[in-house]
Amino acid sequence: MSITRIARASLMALFLLALFGLLLPAASPSMGVTHTAAVAEDDADDDEPGDFFEGETTFSAKEVNKAIGRGMSWLRKKQSRSGSWGEVVASAIYGGGDPNKAYKHPAGPTALALYTLLKCKVPTRDPLVKKGFAYIKKHWQKPTGSYETSVLLLAVCATADNMKTSRASKAKAKKAKPKLSGEFRKWAGKLVDHLISKRVDRGWRYQVNDPGSTHGGENDLSSMQLAALALFSAHQLGIKVKPAIWEDILTYSMEQQQDAGTAKEYVDPATKEKRTSAARGFSYIKGDSAPKHGNPCGSMTACGLANVMMARFVLTDGARQAKTWAKRADAQKVQQSVYDGLAWLDHNWSPFDNPPGQPMSYHIYYLYSLERAMDLIGDNLVGKHAWYSEMGQELINRQNADGHWKTDSTHEPKDVLDTCFALLFLKRATKGAIPFPSVTGGSDEPPAENR
Repeated sequence: MSITRIARASLMALFLLALFGLLLPAASPSMGVTHTAAVAEDDADDDEPGDFFEGETTFSAKEVNKAIGRGMSWLRKKQSRSGSWGEVVASAIYGGGDPNKAYKHPAGPTALALYTLLKCKVPTRDPLVKKGFAYIKKHWQKPTGSYETSVLLLAVCATADNMKTSRASKAKAKKAKPKLSGEFRKWAGKLVDHLISKRVDRGWRYQVNDPGSTHGGENDLSSMQLAALALFSAHQLGIKVKPAIWEDILTYSMEQQQDAGTAKEYVDPATKEKRTSAARGFSYIKGDSAPKHGNPCGSMTACGLANVMMARFVLTDGARQAKTWAKRADAQKVQQSVYDGLAWLDHNWSPFDNPPGQPMSYHIYYLYSLERAMDLIGDNLVGKHAWYSEMGQELINRQNADGHWKTDSTHEPKDVLDTCFALLFLKRATKGAIPFPSVTGGSDEPPAENR
């Protein structure tokens, strides 16, 4: 039987398994990825989603599963005896100075590795996961930087997906939303408060209690997006912040989008109608004198789109979105921001290098950023590009023999960061964060083609 026929036969069943963090509606049915060898049989995910692929692809679900397993195996071996996955080391620091004297975000790589492993369904009780959290609790329960705080909050929230310890309890859990345990819930609450205390003006930058921490501006879209993703994860678990914070996230993010752009015909993912949009990308810090910061790029455009989608969802509590949101004076402006951002990604499409093609960096982070945006939007296509298939092929081609990825396009520990971003992309870590998402955010029900 073909992959498409198998998937079509199971599509209805998959939508009935809309467990938070495990399901994303797709524009068309396809075959999913099975569980990785790094997880014990008793912890295997019986509900693995089946909507990873769409369109032509030269690799299979089995190959993706193998790549994830090899990557996780490498990541496990990379943990030090202390429980750490290293510190961030950059070749230069903002504002100048000796990078060897810079704050090295010691909790960041460890929190990212833990988040990755948890999203890849390694149980919270796994000794390696326990060791990693113990390291952070001992030294960095409240990390100094906003980046670290955001990633640690993501890791703590991800434990809610990993509390099931048997098939019987998993069956029971299908009827309820994931919940944080007492210890992790208290920690998550403290991290939310700590992250909010790090805000300057309307959002976040580095905030490492260093006089130079806000060099180049008090906010940037990358810091804002990571904080938004963390706060959104907490929101979905019942730990909420004031709506005004989400209004600021929405406003600041849209301010980083180009004012004008190339006209681009685009197909509305929700209605499938053709429309003309202005391809307008998002920048790290719009107007910054450094081109790599001031000009739009792929990773930041994806970050901006994700922020808009999360903010719009939270500000309507995910219910009766069409009626609630339509009353806002800026509703159409927000909607156009999404259409135009998608048009920019299509117009500047790249399956691997962070567009637009000038010397850019963070290539695998770009892939992970796009996964977040598109899985929050709920579309498997960027224009006519089946983004998971095209990007996934590029990732698999670049995986090293021992299982890790390293592009030299990010900071040290380059291998740890790239491997985490690659695994989060391949695993579709953001899928299901918005139930039955659509680009318009205008319905509680999925579009017909997503059912």
